[in-house]
Amino acid sequence: MIPNYSPWIKQLNRTRPAIPLGEDLKTDVAIVGGGIAGVVSAYFTLRDTDKDVVLLEADRIAHGATGHNAGQITGHFERPLVDIVAEFGLEAAISGQKSIESAWLILEEIYSETGLQTPLYRFTGYTGFTNEDQLLAELKNASCRATGGLIPDPIMISDESGIEHSIPGEFKKFYSVVPQSDILSILEAKKDEYIAAVAQPKGCLNSALFTEELVGYLLAKHRGRFDLFEESPVSRVVLKEGIGGVEVLGHQVTAERILLCTNGFENFHIKNEAGADIDTKFHHLVLGRIGYMAGYIEPLASPPITISYFPKVREHPDDPTGEGYFYLTRRPHEKDGTDNLVCTGGPEKVLPNQALYSRQELCNEEMREIIDSFLIDNYKNYPEGGTEYAFCWHGLMGYTPNGIRRIGFEPCNPVLMYNLGCNGVGILPSIYGGKRISQLLSGEQLEQSIFDPIDQRCEVAPASPELQEIPATL
Repeated sequence: MIPNYSPWIKQLNRTRPAIPLGEDLKTDVAIVGGGIAGVVSAYFTLRDTDKDVVLLEADRIAHGATGHNAGQITGHFERPLVDIVAEFGLEAAISGQKSIESAWLILEEIYSETGLQTPLYRFTGYTGFTNEDQLLAELKNASCRATGGLIPDPIMISDESGIEHSIPGEFKKFYSVVPQSDILSILEAKKDEYIAAVAQPKGCLNSALFTEELVGYLLAKHRGRFDLFEESPVSRVVLKEGIGGVEVLGHQVTAERILLCTNGFENFHIKNEAGADIDTKFHHLVLGRIGYMAGYIEPLASPPITISYFPKVREHPDDPTGEGYFYLTRRPHEKDGTDNLVCTGGPEKVLPNQALYSRQELCNEEMREIIDSFLIDNYKNYPEGGTEYAFCWHGLMGYTPNGIRRIGFEPCNPVLMYNLGCNGVGILPSIYGGKRISQLLSGEQLEQSIFDPIDQRCEVAPASPELQEIPATL
């Protein structure tokens, strides 16, 4: 029997007691969800507005997807950029891509202003391809980036593949032909089936430790303006015109704005008394996948890296986020330690609609064996003679129908706001979303974006940034 044991949660070593909500409260902004999206949204709201914030977490800070991910930072969408261009147009798609990449600087800004000590690693990571369709999709992404004014990611093709002879001439400027040994070297791969690779800015971060440290900063910095309640599951959200209420443990938090930073699977309902139904839509807004990961410890002999490996066969051809793949993260296991932690993920299970996900469920032995088999066959630095896995964990990933995060006002009642939908690559989008939410709360008139929630039933009206008079009850 294997427990759901995440290396990111293990490193928290928190001493702060969990305090549940024990009374009715009034505030300006109530945030539901204490992962990286909720805490970063709170950070920028407190820093850049005069609004007070109450943060509600059903479990404990960072114990959800934030503490059960792969630890990778990447600035791309899982959905191919060329597909996003087809849906939204080049200008909007490139603007969205720039927004996600801007989160690198936003993250550094947070570190600079708060003095956080959670290790952050930045480097060049790689993705390996095994067939021509995967390569062509990446070349089309490079072309979109170049046309939109972004620097294309370097693409390398093996000189032994011969595939460059069948690539359309319009893409010639986006790749270079290199020895097959170079492809295998950067991918740390054994198998010659990897015929091409792309290099991209990547990073590693224990987002659970980052989030826990940041919430500690907020509690100390904004005493009197910021309240945190853990072990406080929301049962219902009630929306009126200009005001809303969050029902928690028999109590109510009344707020001008209610920001949902959840995966969309929490067991609560939304009642909109000032417009069209939102509850049904919300519970279909995010589709769930359970991602399985495993990690082992090795001597600190290699630098941090992230590598993704695309298989030859696409298992889900109709998936808008692209095809499945394995992903590996190597990083120091502890700050100033002597070991590396090598984490690998890839296997997933779809969470059916209305099904409940439980982090208490055991880690799946079959999934760990799939990961181990992949590493044995593909990863040249896999320990000779096998390895003992110190960690095996699973986490719930929330996918929006089109693979794009939702950030902004609910069109059918702007009291409700969203910063949700990790879509498999959630750290930078969560951080960008937190900054954008604070701008909206400040009353800034932002340009429309691919992240805006849309509902054709409701005409979107500009949301007033002024604080409403909060009634005694709802």
